[in-house]
Amino acid sequence: MKINIKKVLMLTAVTIFTALTIVSCKKGYLDVTDPNVYSSDNYPATVGDIDKELNDLYGRFRGGYYTAEMYAFFSLSRDHSTDQNYSRNDFDAAAQLNYQSSNGDVNNIWSIHYENIAKCMNTMNDIARFKVKNPNLSIDDKAAVDLIEGQARFIRAWNYMLLVNFFGETMITTEADKAKKGVPIVTKQPTTVAETQIARNTIGEVWDYILEDLKAAEILLEGKIWAGDDAARISGWAAKGMLGKAYIFTQQWALASAKLKEVIDGSGKALVPFDEYKEMFNGKFDFNNESLLEVNYITDEPNQYNNDFGVGNRLSLLTSPAYINEDGDYNTNGYGNYFIHDKNLTRFGFTGTAITPDEMQDPTYLAVSATARATKTTDPRLWVVAYQPYLDSIFIDNQSHAVAKMSGSGVSTTDLKAWSWHKYVLTDKLIWDGNVTNGNNMFILRLADVYLLYAEASARTGNNADALEYINKVHRRAYDQPVDAPSPFDYASLTAATKATDPALSNDPLKYERWAELFGEGTWWYDVSRWKLGQSEAAFYEKVTTGNLTWDDKKYALPIPSYEINNNGLMVQNNGY
Repeated sequence: MKINIKKVLMLTAVTIFTALTIVSCKKGYLDVTDPNVYSSDNYPATVGDIDKELNDLYGRFRGGYYTAEMYAFFSLSRDHSTDQNYSRNDFDAAAQLNYQSSNGDVNNIWSIHYENIAKCMNTMNDIARFKVKNPNLSIDDKAAVDLIEGQARFIRAWNYMLLVNFFGETMITTEADKAKKGVPIVTKQPTTVAETQIARNTIGEVWDYILEDLKAAEILLEGKIWAGDDAARISGWAAKGMLGKAYIFTQQWALASAKLKEVIDGSGKALVPFDEYKEMFNGKFDFNNESLLEVNYITDEPNQYNNDFGVGNRLSLLTSPAYINEDGDYNTNGYGNYFIHDKNLTRFGFTGTAITPDEMQDPTYLAVSATARATKTTDPRLWVVAYQPYLDSIFIDNQSHAVAKMSGSGVSTTDLKAWSWHKYVLTDKLIWDGNVTNGNNMFILRLADVYLLYAEASARTGNNADALEYINKVHRRAYDQPVDAPSPFDYASLTAATKATDPALSNDPLKYERWAELFGEGTWWYDVSRWKLGQSEAAFYEKVTTGNLTWDDKKYALPIPSYEINNNGLMVQNNGY
């Protein structure tokens, strides 16, 4: 079910303060007498007015981090899920984590998410004013307003979570980290220039603010489950799940364990069967029984190649597969800017060495690859996230085409395997035939993530049995086994061997399962940052097509945009920038 809520970003690289000023609804600014013009005296007049504001907040999930370019830069490139098939300054900076404070993408992700926060604050203010003006609301109207407030608080918390994890000096690894530099908490709309000068709060203060919003959202949304046209809305269980995740990120292990187990036991959610799982990232099985929250996309703007002003998903334009067309020629179903980084194949346990198209098409090699897939000697999730050249096919307008090795476009892939992306790509239509955007939803939170977070909290609180069992539940589903019964593929301990051979993941099933299960879903960088794996990840991946990878601990945090530094006298830059 798709919910068609249009959202048009009016701002791109603006500061938080400009955003706050634009959304301000002060009486002095809107002091009008025409009853047909919105003012603070006559708006909001009904619960429906506030709900329209909420629709805008939901539309903003599609902006910022989840726009095609931002997601490719700050998720897929940053954690090396992907390698480049295209070179440009912004692509290169993202892949090599060489961000400067003047980087336009850094400016965008900062300003867009602070604009979202400003919009949330505006909605919260309208709710408060509406309650004052309507002290005798009916039971139904009061319940509706509470639900709107709960959703707005969740969305504000989610935006702050992204900002503090990206721009905070560090993710929390020790109690001392809470005193380090976070991001500004904005609590009111500025009315003077002086009020636009806001210092950075500490990381601990920002997380306290996030937790306050999520706890309130949990109460306001308690027991609420949405369905039908409202399926994309935030449920009470999504609020509980995100609160549990926030407890993990703040290392409150006992609270995390209890809250996540509440979701597991009470939500009615379950890991979907493998046959459903392997297709649920490609426009099928939206809002399924595993999903807790998704970014909801709807196919529109069929020929908008270079903007995200619509409500469709454009990511597949960048991560599009290579294939052999009906004339036997090489083609890509989109720009084909990215392919799976070769090192990820090894991490999933794939041992094939074929590099050239001729080697990849060798019948013996293909037979060995097919056997590895059938016998599961390679992690089956490899073929959920990637297409294997010449073994897999893509169906375009009901016609099957062999997937090809990705050929370089301004970069060389001669010495690489260069497998195409499968997760989140358009798999059944030709992009160039008016299908630039698609309706492939993207997961913000799903039960497999909750299981693995709960496993982590269990291990941290001494419950190793539960930790191992919930890791194995996720692992069993990946191997198409019954989730709740022991299987031949189970890990025997929390230090058992995994498919990975690198030191960081080879004997750590929790880390490996979070990497493999949630691959390409925008979560791994957070884990890299909180587990301080930056150095080992750079050593493992070694290089991208545009250069060697080097590591500096400053790369855990993005630089504060120079635009913000120059316009806010109280703003302090992150170390090293």
